[in-house]
Amino acid sequence: MTQKDTTFHFKQFDIAQDRCAMKVGTDGVLLGAWASLIGQKNDGEPVRILDIGTGTGLIAIMLAQRFSANGIPVMADAVEIDAEAARQAAENAAATPWRAQICVHHCSLQEFAERQPEGTTYDLIVANPPFYNATLKPDDEARALARHKDALPVRDIMRCAANWLADAGTLAIIYPTDYDSEVMTEAVLAGLNPARIGRVLTKTGKPEKRRMLEMTRNGIGCKTEIIAIRDASGNYTAEYKNLTEPFYTSLN
Repeated sequence: MTQKDTTFHFKQFDIAQDRCAMKVGTDGVLLGAWASLIGQKNDGEPVRILDIGTGTGLIAIMLAQRFSANGIPVMADAVEIDAEAARQAAENAAATPWRAQICVHHCSLQEFAERQPEGTTYDLIVANPPFYNATLKPDDEARALARHKDALPVRDIMRCAANWLADAGTLAIIYPTDYDSEVMTEAVLAGLNPARIGRVLTKTGKPEKRRMLEMTRNGIGCKTEIIAIRDASGNYTAEYKNLTEPFYTSLN
């Protein structure tokens, strides 16, 4: 992507983002590349995915690419509260090979929840939610909405996951480590258990700045892994390249 080109080009799809408050970023790419199905489906039905706060549609599209590459059919619902972002996410999805598998919904998570019929379930729920204090809201209203955490509280994400996760389903979320206590507390209150933790380091030897967490209904033990984006010399690490190579056009 160049300064004049507002479209982010991936290997198999493009993400237009000129009408989205929050642009393509490392957090979204990491979660889209890392989130997994802890409980594997064996019934031949499509994997049902819910992307909460989809923004540009990036994570939903990445997951559709990943699972389709493994021969796993996918049906994804992508929820976005901002009207312009929702329209652009729908356009981005429509321009991909997985257009028929992704449905973008312009509404809040709370409104989306009210519309769902009893018995709705998802095999994988993903969220890259906003974690910004109310006193630090940016001036731009759209950016404030995208960044401000009271538009998409962690508590609501956890409660929806508790209601909608299939028995072997997974909730995957990425957040700044400063919010670990809040995230863990809300997960426990919702009856969810940590199953996999990805500790994200911007550089080998630096403090952990981001954390990815997968949760399930059932306590099955918890695995922890460290993902350093760059090594001590400033080069991309092998683990980061392996994780994101199916998407980025180049990693120099």
